[in-house]
Amino acid sequence: MNERFTKGFETIKQYVTTEEAARMIEADALADIAPDLRKMIIEFAYGDVYSRPGLDAKSRALVVITAVVTQGAAPQTKTHIKRGLHTGLAQTEIVEALLQLVPYIGFPRVQNALTIAQQVFKEEA
Repeated sequence: MNERFTKGFETIKQYVTTEEAARMIEADALADIAPDLRKMIIEFAYGDVYSRPGLDAKSRALVVITAVVTQGAAPQTKTHIKRGLHTGLAQTEIVEALLQLVPYIGFPRVQNALTIAQQVFKEEA
């Protein structure tokens, strides 16, 4: 492991449990067709971007949740809502952030995101 990977792996643990972080590396569903993708995510996204100063983990998680929702990325929305809860975001904070998106991205995407949030909240209860 190089320094960026190590830094990224340590940063990930602010958003998931240590066990989940280890599973992310071991159980890479796309390893057979894109073995470098997981490394890129850990090194670049978490090692370089998520580890920057200026935002706490909760704020950063909320930004990422809204970003993936605006893209209509349902699987990533579920993943990042779970990670947001892990950082200490309250369900109401997530819901309000999603509702704030209505004038910008429309009711259908927000309704879809709220449905995903509702599912995650039940699973994580």
